[in-house]
Amino acid sequence: MSTIATSSGQSQSVTQLPFPFGPLLLAVLPNSGPVAGGNTVHLLGAGLSGATSVLFGTTPATIVTQDVLGLTVTVLVPAHAASTVPVTVTTSGGTSNPVPYTYATPSTPAPPTATSIIPASGPVAGGTPFVITGTNLNGGTVTVNGVPATVVGSDPTGILLFGIIPAGATAGNVPVVVTTAAGTTTVPSGYTYI
Repeated sequence: MSTIATSSGQSQSVTQLPFPFGPLLLAVLPNSGPVAGGNTVHLLGAGLSGATSVLFGTTPATIVTQDVLGLTVTVLVPAHAASTVPVTVTTSGGTSNPVPYTYATPSTPAPPTATSIIPASGPVAGGTPFVITGTNLNGGTVTVNGVPATVVGSDPTGILLFGIIPAGATAGNVPVVVTTAAGTTTVPSGYTYI
């Protein structure tokens, strides 16, 4: 019988069932996470009951729960530098085979790019539906000559941004600017009020 700490900080006794081959680790789900750790992962295998230690590389994880059948162990991942490390489970029957887990640094979102606005012209009164083509346009806002346009949304890939042109001051060509959390881009040739 082993004792583990639960997520509430209380001790819990776990009866260890015998497994003739020592612990066998089959998968870590999910198999990647942030360098800060603190996320929950599930270890799947056989003979894992009574786990006394789970290591991510050489750093111990916090065991949250484990089932008496020895099929799953849930842990809180420790912090670690960005890299792929072996995960192992230790019971009284020995230490399992390693299964890889990848620590990833948060990716920096790519800045938007714009290639065109369709249509490229419309009445000074505004109200014309438009589509801006480009990349990384998700969550973008649009200004036409500094006036906010109504943004309806974007496609999931971020290559199309939909909206409605605001009213203009006078006829003529004006700049169209798309802004996202990652940066700003100007639509080539702008938009022409007619």
